[in-house]
Amino acid sequence: MGTLILYATKSGATSECADLLAQKIKCVADDLGKTVPDISSFETVIIGSGIRMGKIYKPVANFLHQHLDELLSKRVALYFCNAYPDTFQKAIEKNIPAELIQSAVCVTSFGGKPPFTNPANMGWLNTQALNDFYTALGNDA
Repeated sequence: MGTLILYATKSGATSECADLLAQKIKCVADDLGKTVPDISSFETVIIGSGIRMGKIYKPVANFLHQHLDELLSKRVALYFCNAYPDTFQKAIEKNIPAELIQSAVCVTSFGGKPPFTNPANMGWLNTQALNDFYTALGNDA
């Protein structure tokens, strides 16, 4: 019973964050756009998505809808990559079931790549938010 990271990405930011978390936590990260794994054997599930035009990516939205009851019985943390931090809270309230937000260990934004850009480095990443997220998960993630 370990930790699993699930994510969907378009610009690559969410994938980059999943890789950083997976290295730090020493777990597996799966792209929901490619596969939908069985989460029954995992104690902790981390879910990441980009936000564009106020919406989370469809593979994550579908997964949350289809697995909500199971997720509510697990330790869940949610992260998002969005280039416009002032729209983050509204997007979360619109896209994530309230009961999942309330039960989650952490719900945060790591920042994001502006649309139609390809930054040469990870200067877009809010490293403090990433560190706070990892801390919220605790050492047993």
